[in-house]
Amino acid sequence: MYKEIIRPLLDRLDSETFHNIARESLHLAELTPLTLKLVGLFADGHKRFADKRLRTVLGGVEFENPLIVGAGWDKHGRALMGLWQLGFAGVEVGSVLEYRQPGNPKPRQFMVSPGVAVNWLGFNSPGMDVVAKNLGRYEGAPVRVGISIGMNRDVPHDDSPEAHAVVARRLYGYADYFAINVSSPNTPGLRMLHEKGRKRDIIRAVNETMEGEGGRKPLFVKIAPELGLKEVDDILEVAVEHSITGIIAANTADVPEMKAKYGEKWRGQPGGLSGDDEDYRKMTTEKVAHIYRQAGDELEIIGVGGIKDADTALEKIKAGARALQIVTAIRGEGTAVAGKINRGIVEYMEREGVRSLTDLIGVDAGK
Repeated sequence: MYKEIIRPLLDRLDSETFHNIARESLHLAELTPLTLKLVGLFADGHKRFADKRLRTVLGGVEFENPLIVGAGWDKHGRALMGLWQLGFAGVEVGSVLEYRQPGNPKPRQFMVSPGVAVNWLGFNSPGMDVVAKNLGRYEGAPVRVGISIGMNRDVPHDDSPEAHAVVARRLYGYADYFAINVSSPNTPGLRMLHEKGRKRDIIRAVNETMEGEGGRKPLFVKIAPELGLKEVDDILEVAVEHSITGIIAANTADVPEMKAKYGEKWRGQPGGLSGDDEDYRKMTTEKVAHIYRQAGDELEIIGVGGIKDADTALEKIKAGARALQIVTAIRGEGTAVAGKINRGIVEYMEREGVRSLTDLIGVDAGK
């Protein structure tokens, strides 16, 4: 019913407007136990699906299942329990910046095809103080909280380490893990921070900040999907050198040829593509597999890109991902997507006689 009736109606709305309405609806549903429970009616099977076989440990932190709402869906940290009720184990909030930033001019988010999006949001953020206030509501909640940290666009690159560290310091008490996002294609010059030396300085600053606040928490670095393998290996070298937890692979893809498949006008438009595109999914899965082959014994991988069902989720896990992030598929597939994926993974495990999800990690990485 979602794809036949609801999604066509939603597609008439500006994509960002729809997104904000969805987030705020979940936020309002959290205000009472009854309305929060009713959110479960929109999950797969009209209730939250859970199974102990889906238990996932990421950086020493236990997640009920491998599914995390990726950064970009809830930049304010206002709908964490609503998303949990739909079947996700965690939410990565952000990217969060030190100060409020409006982002790029609107319109800046588009559904170019059912399930496929292009956005050039440009690091819009309410700022770390607003996010901290919102996250204070979730103390003791079962949902795991990741925080993607970034920097305001007017910060000189030489000041990037402290710009990231100050956000980690402010939000340290709310995070189960942190992610450094220098791979968004929508902020001018940001991807220059992929350079090995700058990445090393940012990681060092965030680690030192966490040590000063009470000890290191899991730390991930999010990479761009169109990086060459040599560039990926440079990042892996820095990651291993500084003993960070792992890599998030990958962000949206700023590839003109990929965007042009949905109309020539998109070829030269700024921004990144995400969602149910076969080439994008393949590109991100290949990055996951390469990272696993190169550093699977030392780094954990969160797989992102084109995940919409159990088959595409298992593809990322078998390539080497320990956990998965989903953003665009919440719009493309509907609110039942997490439950369907989790249920489908369990059904696969039962058919194949797999006892633990960890037994599947990286089994196809050598292909």
